[in-house]
Amino acid sequence: MSSLRPRLLSALCLLLATGCGEEEPLPAASPPAAVEKPARGPEVDAGVEALARLTTVTGEVRLERGGKLSPATTGPLWRGDAVETGADGGVTVLFADGRTVEVGPEARFLLDEDASGVVVAVSRGFVLSRVPAERAQGKSSPRVQLTVLTPFGLTRTGSDASEVRVEVGQDEGRVEVLLGTVEVVAKNGKSVRATQGQVLSVKPESVTTRVLELATVQVTVHAGSGRAEWRQKGSARWRGVDRDGEALKAGDSVRARQGSALLRLEGSESALTLSPGGELVVEGVERRGSTDEARLDLLKGELGLMLAPGRASRVVLPGLSLESDGAARLDVRRTGDGFTVDSRVGDVTLVRGEARESLRAGERATVAGAATARVETVEQAPLVLASTAGQQVFHKRLSEVALTWEEAGEVRVEVASDAEFKKPVLVGVARRGFVNVTAPAKGALYWRVRRPEGSEVARGSAFFGPERSAKGELGRLRNRVPEGPEKTTIFFQDKPPAITFTCQAEPGAASYKVAVYRSGALGQPVAERSASSPQVPLEAGVLEEGSFVWSITPLAANGQPVRGGRMSKLELVFDNSVPTLIVNAPREGQRAGRRVRVSGVAPVDAKLFVNGRPLALDSKHRFDTWVSSEGRPPRVVFKMSRPGAPDVYSVRTLK
Repeated sequence: MSSLRPRLLSALCLLLATGCGEEEPLPAASPPAAVEKPARGPEVDAGVEALARLTTVTGEVRLERGGKLSPATTGPLWRGDAVETGADGGVTVLFADGRTVEVGPEARFLLDEDASGVVVAVSRGFVLSRVPAERAQGKSSPRVQLTVLTPFGLTRTGSDASEVRVEVGQDEGRVEVLLGTVEVVAKNGKSVRATQGQVLSVKPESVTTRVLELATVQVTVHAGSGRAEWRQKGSARWRGVDRDGEALKAGDSVRARQGSALLRLEGSESALTLSPGGELVVEGVERRGSTDEARLDLLKGELGLMLAPGRASRVVLPGLSLESDGAARLDVRRTGDGFTVDSRVGDVTLVRGEARESLRAGERATVAGAATARVETVEQAPLVLASTAGQQVFHKRLSEVALTWEEAGEVRVEVASDAEFKKPVLVGVARRGFVNVTAPAKGALYWRVRRPEGSEVARGSAFFGPERSAKGELGRLRNRVPEGPEKTTIFFQDKPPAITFTCQAEPGAASYKVAVYRSGALGQPVAERSASSPQVPLEAGVLEEGSFVWSITPLAANGQPVRGGRMSKLELVFDNSVPTLIVNAPREGQRAGRRVRVSGVAPVDAKLFVNGRPLALDSKHRFDTWVSSEGRPPRVVFKMSRPGAPDVYSVRTLK
């Protein structure tokens, strides 16, 4: 080793120390001393235990090992390994005692060890060191002495739960104490003890302490859909939210009646969505350093939280705080004795008093009273979409869909309402091969899934809206059949249409009577109708497929024929070239029993599935059968697949 390395370690030491067993007091301040590192070769020694592990790798990250540079992946880190992150990169390093060090974009650190323990030398960028509550409470026992080097001095922490963000700039280091107590020592030996809420500027010759700047964040409420209302603090009057939004102050209330309310935070990508029937009080939103803190009282209903990437977020509710170090999408519901919290994507921490509990992506926590939160996995939504492009979903009351991909393990998911991903719906970490997303009443969803190092796993898109109008147009079709010698042929799809029989108006006629006979059976009409005009309607479905003859007879006021009827020919032919799926039953909103009748017609080249099971079609691609109802509320989900075309889903929600 050259003589430069000990001098560099001496000059750049920033110490984060933890121990096992009983809590240890902070050591007395002293200037950093030179540390002689054990010599080692460029290759990993056989049988040597790893110093730490890379548990997450996001974006562009490079690993330098033994003088060779390669893309970084999750796995063990050895003495002498160096990690560099790009503009969109980031990693998490896990140590044996449960402590984590998170490294942000445009950073570089070197992993080493000395006589006191592990050394992380940070030459640029920022790191976030966290001692989890379980470690502070003695639930993990391995002793790890951790030293993080910067060019400006050292910082010491005890074994209490702590979070410290250290940023290395060109001229100074910045230490932001998010949780716990730390001691900072400059190169000249000057020591400062700092607590939560303080930020320290560390230069070679001094340490300057100040309270983290507390900036009020402006919150604006908009009507997301339907009607949203707001009320000033101390007022009894609710007012509708203006189309341009309303600026809220501390103590103002918001409620969503028939629609939703969207609350946006100035200068942040974070947003809050209050679902229909929900009501909350905004007690205050503030920005403290790199952390956004929103204090809310959710009185009833459900609140969606989209927490911004690249920032720490804290949402404070009565008796419960939610903390996140980056992007997450949460659903919080008020219950009679607490809350339920669903994490669609992203990992968060539940904080109640001194207790801190982890909630990972794809999990639901039920929080009630002082009991430990009950955590369970969230099931897939009833409608499952694969990662393919151009799928269509027709529905009226579908609450959410599951977007899926084939690869297991940790990924980063982005879902947006536009193809350029400039209008995000959710962003964050997922691990279970799917993410549940609220189904838009009308619009689109685009999603892409990437591995932690940035390579793409899958992407897809789907378009949502009310059921297409083809069925309605067919139902309203009223074919006009004129009297005359020429045969009229009507091609129909779905069911035989309504027909209007017509003739020339006759002087003295008070009404017109139509009689329809099946060909070769003139003894008994299959249908008779009368009207006061020479256009006599016959409702849809009365005549079935086949050949018919018909006559229209003008009648005087006394019921006597003005003239005799003339026989005309009519043929009804089923045409199975329907361009889309037509569902006659069940109807949207009908009451469901244990079994539900399904009927309709599909295009000739289609395969049809109902609630995930193949559905048999007859020779004319019609279906009429019974299936079991599923879910709460009960739903019948039709999936139509055609060669070379995206899948089409039709969803009927029942009572």
